[in-house]
Amino acid sequence: MTSQKQLEPTLAKYGFTYFEEPGFHSFHRVHRDGSDQYVRFFTWSNKAHAAKQGIPRAYLVIVLREGRFRLPLVQWPSVEQPRVPFASVLEELESVFLNSLGHSEETRSRFFSGLEDRHVL
Repeated sequence: MTSQKQLEPTLAKYGFTYFEEPGFHSFHRVHRDGSDQYVRFFTWSNKAHAAKQGIPRAYLVIVLREGRFRLPLVQWPSVEQPRVPFASVLEELESVFLNSLGHSEETRSRFFSGLEDRHVL
C-alpha cells in the first residue's frame, strides 16, 4: 500500500500540496497558465485477475485531467513480478508523469495519449 508520506516529498518538489479526498492520495497545484492541476493516486492489487489479464499484479493508479494511468509497483512484464523499490517507482513517476505536467495543455494531451502499454489502463 502506498501512503501519503511516501508520495508527498516528491509531489512537493513540483509545487503540489496534499488535500483530503476520500479514497485517494490527492494533490493540487496551480499551473503557470493559471489552471488548477490535480494528481490523485490509489493502489490497485489483484494477483489472480492480473494473471488472467496479463497485467501487473500491483500498481499505482494515477488520475489526471488527461486520464487514468498506471505505474507498476512490480517488475513488469515478468512472470514472477517481484516488487520494485519504491524509490524506483518515484523516479518513474517523476520522469513519465510529473515532468510532463509542466508543459502546455496541448503538449500534455499529445504526450499522455502516446504513452506505452506499461502506463495505459
